[in-house]
Amino acid sequence: MGIFLVAVATLLVSCGGNNVAATPTYTADNLAQIAIYSDRIQTSKDRLPELAGYIRDENWANIDNFIHGPLGELRTGMNRLAFMLLPDDKAEALELSDEIANDLEAMSAAVTAFDGNRTNKAYIRFAKDLSTFLNMVPTEPTDSTDA
Repeated sequence: MGIFLVAVATLLVSCGGNNVAATPTYTADNLAQIAIYSDRIQTSKDRLPELAGYIRDENWANIDNFIHGPLGELRTGMNRLAFMLLPDDKAEALELSDEIANDLEAMSAAVTAFDGNRTNKAYIRFAKDLSTFLNMVPTEPTDSTDA
C-alpha cells in the first residue's frame, strides 16, 4: 500500500508540472503592424491645431467637415489597433476608443447647436483622450525573459 501511495504521489507531482503560462509579449512583427495604424492615428493628431483654429474662429462648416472628414475613420483605426494589443492593453484601448467617439459626437452636436463653449470643451476632451490612446501604444518589443 505504501508503494502504491508513493507511486500515485510521484505521478501527481510529475503531471502537475509548471502551470505558469507564458507571458504574452509584443514582437517586432506585432509592432510593425501596430505602427501602421498608430501612424495613421498620429497623422490625425498632428492636424488638431487646424481643427483648433476652426473652433477658435467658430467656423462651423469647417469644424463639421473636419470631424466627419479627416477624423471620420479614426474610430475604425483605433479599434483595429486595439485588437492587436495584449489583452490588458486591448481593454483599455477599446474603452478609450469609445470615449473618443463620444467626444467627437459631443463636438458634432455642439457644432450643430453653434455652441462655441461646448465645442471647445469637447475638443479639449477629445485631444486629451487621443493623446492618452497614442501614449499607450507600444513601440518596443517586450521580452518575457526580462521578468
